[in-house]
Amino acid sequence: MAIVDQELESKRREFAVRMERCMNKQNELRIEQQKIKERVEKFDRFVRENEVKRQRALVKFQNERKQQEIREQELAVLQEKYEKLEKRQLRLINKIEDNRKFERYIQQVVDILPEGYLELSDNMMKGVISRYNTLEQANASLLQELMQKDDSIDKAQSDLAELNKSKTDEVLGYNSTIAALHTKLEKCYQMTHKKEEKTVRQKIHHRNQCQLYGQLELAIKNIVDMKCRAVKLKPGMPPHTLVEKLSIIEAYLTERESVYKMSQEATTPASSPGPV
Repeated sequence: MAIVDQELESKRREFAVRMERCMNKQNELRIEQQKIKERVEKFDRFVRENEVKRQRALVKFQNERKQQEIREQELAVLQEKYEKLEKRQLRLINKIEDNRKFERYIQQVVDILPEGYLELSDNMMKGVISRYNTLEQANASLLQELMQKDDSIDKAQSDLAELNKSKTDEVLGYNSTIAALHTKLEKCYQMTHKKEEKTVRQKIHHRNQCQLYGQLELAIKNIVDMKCRAVKLKPGMPPHTLVEKLSIIEAYLTERESVYKMSQEATTPASSPGPV
């Protein structure tokens, strides 16, 4: 009866040890799951931050595109004004050329005047000269106005060229910035993809390791339970760690090897021939 009680107590302790080991495994698994959850949450935050950055870059690109369209519209307006100025300049030149006929006409009038015409009417000559002076003053005024218009047109052309150059430089700068942001975004996508692949590989490796460890531990336990009962243990101290189980298996194999050697040594003298 005492032996049965001892075996029962040993089984209870062994069961308690196994339950404690299972609880430890569950705690370790829970901690590992929490770590994986934290890594997943961290990765999710990283993805959301990248999405926010992408949205900001997209909004910035759209704003810059709108600004570029506004500048192109301003450039078109300036180009239209420039064309109008060119047309006005052409009209002024044509007007000047048209006014020259009056000068030629006065000269012709003076040439065709009769010889005694001026003597009879000095005022006629003065009228002709006055008319000529008036026309000359008008011509000078028009020439001066034309020169001023030329200066204003030159200034407008210079301003337009400077504005075109500055806007072109700004557009190039914006394009360079957009290209750099696009390259940075592509690198972020690549890094994210690599991290995802690495995380998946780590999960698969960890799962395989856990399965291999469980299979190995189960195999060792089966060997200890089925094949090594002949090894005597100290009372009240069943094997509860992997090292102790491996020690039991090693002791069992050592004992078997020694028994095999003893059997070989016992059979060798009987089978060997005696002295002649």
